[in-house]
Amino acid sequence: MLRELTESYEESVAKRNSLSAEYGALLGEYQWFQGENYSSLMNAYSSLLSNLNGNYTSMLSEFPELNTTYNNLLAKTQTLSEKSEVTREEFGSLLNDFYKLFNALALKELDNAVGITSEIQVSLCINYTKIGGTVEWHNISISVCSTLFDLTRKVANITYDYYAIIEPGHIIITSINNQTAGWLWYYWDETINDWAWGPVGCDAWTLKNNGIYKWDVYS
Repeated sequence: MLRELTESYEESVAKRNSLSAEYGALLGEYQWFQGENYSSLMNAYSSLLSNLNGNYTSMLSEFPELNTTYNNLLAKTQTLSEKSEVTREEFGSLLNDFYKLFNALALKELDNAVGITSEIQVSLCINYTKIGGTVEWHNISISVCSTLFDLTRKVANITYDYYAIIEPGHIIITSINNQTAGWLWYYWDETINDWAWGPVGCDAWTLKNNGIYKWDVYS
């Protein structure tokens, strides 16, 4: 298992380094570009984005929030590619969006590799009482570096909305186990010995060992 972990790690690092080099080369062209129309760099960017998809196909399939981010970026790229003129700000925004997605995918892949040999214990409460139901608890093992979104998907059937402009985190849960409501999440704060409201999107909150979390309906 350790050998498999080492091989997965080395493969992930090699993949990340290769894409980092390609990204760095294009970033250098952007920074030293002379002129106001950056459309001539769009082919190189499209190739970079295609290589990202090819290298992280499995990660994009496994994590729908990242796949949505990729598809949004692809659509944005295609729209700009059709323009005769692309501004510095527009191309810079593409580079910035790529780098954030690239980092997220690379970290997820490394997290998955580590998760093969390391898991944490967490508890999740889903409180349906405000909509006529009961309280449901899940006490499970999950890979290290998983998010609350990962945990919720693992124990329940959910629907959600994705908001590209919201950061950190882009996900808002709209239904849990066919119960549509204004779902908010909380974590048990040991310093105050009480529930604390989730300060970021559930897909941006990394779980801790023995952490306790809750989904409740807004009222």
